[in-house]
Amino acid sequence: MTYRKLPATLVAIFAYAIMSGFFTQGGVILAPAAAAFGVRVTDAAALFSYLLAGNLVAFLLCLVLFDVLSIRRVLVLAYGAVFAGVAIFATTHAFAIACAAIALIGFGGGVGLSAGAVTISKTYAENRRAVAFLCTDCAFSVAGFIFPAIAAGAIARAMPWQSGYVVVAGVAALVLLAAFGIRFPQTGRAAARAAERATRPDAATIVRVVLFGGALCLYLCGQSTFTLWAPNYLQTVLAVPALDANAIIGKFWGPSIFGLIIAAVVVSRIPARLVLVIAGCAAAGCTLVLASTGSAPTFFAATAAFGFCSTCLYKLMISLGTEQVAAAPPQLVTFLLFAGALGGTIGPALSGRVVHALGLHAAPAMAFVCYAATLVLVVAALVLERTVRPEVPVNALSS
Repeated sequence: MTYRKLPATLVAIFAYAIMSGFFTQGGVILAPAAAAFGVRVTDAAALFSYLLAGNLVAFLLCLVLFDVLSIRRVLVLAYGAVFAGVAIFATTHAFAIACAAIALIGFGGGVGLSAGAVTISKTYAENRRAVAFLCTDCAFSVAGFIFPAIAAGAIARAMPWQSGYVVVAGVAALVLLAAFGIRFPQTGRAAARAAERATRPDAATIVRVVLFGGALCLYLCGQSTFTLWAPNYLQTVLAVPALDANAIIGKFWGPSIFGLIIAAVVVSRIPARLVLVIAGCAAAGCTLVLASTGSAPTFFAATAAFGFCSTCLYKLMISLGTEQVAAAPPQLVTFLLFAGALGGTIGPALSGRVVHALGLHAAPAMAFVCYAATLVLVVAALVLERTVRPEVPVNALSS
């Protein structure tokens, strides 16, 4: 089936922007949500755990969903769930129902993410796939600036605190309408049978995919550990005032946008495998500085460098992970997404136990361990790729 690449790619990119719109508003609406439901702020924070839990359920379902539904129908399911969740979330006065509604939003957003990732993996090959995946991360980061600002502006004007979520749902509605006029890559059992005839993954291929999955899990575990504990670490260990310490998260995400844009340009000219190894070494080096420095200015500078060089790792690993199997099936893409989401989920709980046992100094050290282990797994996968299939790197490095 023929289709135009650009419209399908734009839908995939907007799928990431939509999920970002829901996820990144958490800090803005946390206090108003707590006041509206009459709960403590710490209890209201559980709302966003349900959002991520909905993502995990979505990724699990998508392991089989693309065998029975086309990408367009998957998008209808995804954003139908989002619309229902936002409608309930915007009208309920019961905290328990709000938790269920935001889990439904997370589920729909996660299904949409999977549909976007499957679209890109089936539309592009090799380095162009890596560039397209990096574009989705750029969209995620840009949306992370736009939608929280919309939510903050709505709250400042005494509009309902859920207004930001309604705006994101409106964007999802436009994307869904556009999807009805777009032809997407083929999925379903027929496509799966064709992919199976094209290639039968051997044990070494499966090992490489698992290594990339483990690397994605460790990557998001390390990232969530850093973003969760960095402000507290600065205040408690380096004696930085609270206002300045809280700005550290912006110091991480701001440079990440420029890093992603530059990475997308570089990967279009330099093999993605080389860029991944260089960025992984830089990220591990930055976290080593963060874990060892006793200087607040050095910590801030290393954080900016860390954000700049590290955020491209996620989509590069997904892109190269999907390249391990010719005609990558949707289940492979969904597995990689699930592995990353699992790391982001266990990171806060695991880091909390580590910090409780060893103190705040252990937080940046744990981030360093996660990123160093990520680099080890990536290098192991690439070495195995060269050892088992010598012809792969030649083609890949010349692309």
